[in-house]
Amino acid sequence: MPRYGTARCAAHTRDVRSNADWKARAAEGLPPETAQETPLDLYGLITGLPAGTAHIPWDGPDIRIIEHPAHAPGHAALLIEERGVLVAGDMLSDVFVPMLDDVNDTNGPVQDYLVGLRLLEDVADDVDLVIPGHGPVCGADQVHARIEQDRAYVHALREGGAPDDPRVTTPTPGWEWVSDIHTAQLQRLTQSRRAA
Repeated sequence: MPRYGTARCAAHTRDVRSNADWKARAAEGLPPETAQETPLDLYGLITGLPAGTAHIPWDGPDIRIIEHPAHAPGHAALLIEERGVLVAGDMLSDVFVPMLDDVNDTNGPVQDYLVGLRLLEDVADDVDLVIPGHGPVCGADQVHARIEQDRAYVHALREGGAPDDPRVTTPTPGWEWVSDIHTAQLQRLTQSRRAA
């Protein structure tokens, strides 16, 4: 079975893999404690779906693709409609802060992330279970709260302030490095504001 990705994701990963030092650069974005344990050989080896593809082309349950500009080029969430399950990708985590796409944004990384959250919010009432890329799953009773937590974090970043967010202020044990991600994002946004 092919490993599918959105057209934008496939194009981006081809670009990344075209650089001779791509593995070293990819490892820099990983948490230090897992960087050496993370195999990168399969990174980007995906079949790009035609642009605008709305559902996974397979014989299994109907899975809607919710592509959005938040987090990474071609990032998408998957909604298993008949089960009410949202596979959120690298969003809606209760242990990991939103990571903005500062590589390939269209309207600025903050605005792009807010667009992604709005698209997830559009399907939130149809969701019984959220599976984030990091951290525990949550039920329907927590979907809107996680969206609002991510939105508040992104707004705080945009304003250049420190968020009142437990993922940064009192991280779950083992996730302390998330505050380093926050600090780096805040510095990048501050620098880009100064340069503008």
